[in-house]
Amino acid sequence: MNRVYRKSPFWSLAGPFLGYLGIQFAVQFIAQSVLEMPYLLRAYGEMFRSSRNTAPDIQELWSVYFQTMEPAFEAIARHQVEIVTISALCTIILTGILFARDRKLEQKAGIAAAEKAPVSKYWTVVVFGIAGCIAATCLMAMVQLAFYDEQYQQTAQITYSAGLLVQVIGLGIVIPTAEELMFRGILYKRFRERQGFWYSALWSSLLFSLMHSNTTQMIYTFLLGVLLSYLYEKFGSFRAPAALHILLNTGSVVFTELGVFRWLAGSPARIAGAVIAGTFLCSVMFVQIQKMPVKIKAQQNADNADRTDMFS
Repeated sequence: MNRVYRKSPFWSLAGPFLGYLGIQFAVQFIAQSVLEMPYLLRAYGEMFRSSRNTAPDIQELWSVYFQTMEPAFEAIARHQVEIVTISALCTIILTGILFARDRKLEQKAGIAAAEKAPVSKYWTVVVFGIAGCIAATCLMAMVQLAFYDEQYQQTAQITYSAGLLVQVIGLGIVIPTAEELMFRGILYKRFRERQGFWYSALWSSLLFSLMHSNTTQMIYTFLLGVLLSYLYEKFGSFRAPAALHILLNTGSVVFTELGVFRWLAGSPARIAGAVIAGTFLCSVMFVQIQKMPVKIKAQQNADNADRTDMFS
């Protein structure tokens, strides 16, 4: 474990997380307000005209309001991916600064940096990402988990209604990068300063899963969070979990657009074969990753000599 002195361990975790939530809420509120404003002014005008010559009927006024605002609500839903992407971009400013500052604090404290895995080892992450994307999506379809989750269906409908380029840039690149900076780069690493691997991975993954609004995504992201934390340890770099997360999200967008999942779902044999083949490839890649040694550079601080085990 790392040993960076912090005045308040609780606020070193809660502060960045609350800041992350606050930025997202503020940006989304502003973006939605901009979209709503023209319709809101029109709605108040309609309500004023409806009640000018007669005694105001609250039910009638609300009916006029919602009828006038309906196009605004549709516009917000239509541009939800763009709104979430912009809010994620804004959080990167905060998390990027904190991430760089934490690495400087580690250097200042004399903490040995983990040796980064060579680029040649990243082929395992690429294969894992592609195979995992197909296997996970097909498995959820087979057990019909997503079909019983109405919130997941609504989220998917809004998500995949955006243009392909917007989906690839927002859902495939920007959002996973922002999430990895927050939940692995900041929270997981700060948990790891005082706790072992499993404690740090489970708690950071739990917070990661709670950021999602439906049961299906919460289960998926919790398990994914633990895996991403493991990759961070094994590769010694933030790039590994970020790369896998980007591949999983981008693969889901691209394969959906190309009709791959629709084609696989058209035959029980095809979808079962995809799950089996994808799971097998993921298992092989996991074994390859597990064999990678976790190395620590020569340490400047003798007090950290017994902290080389990722499961300590």
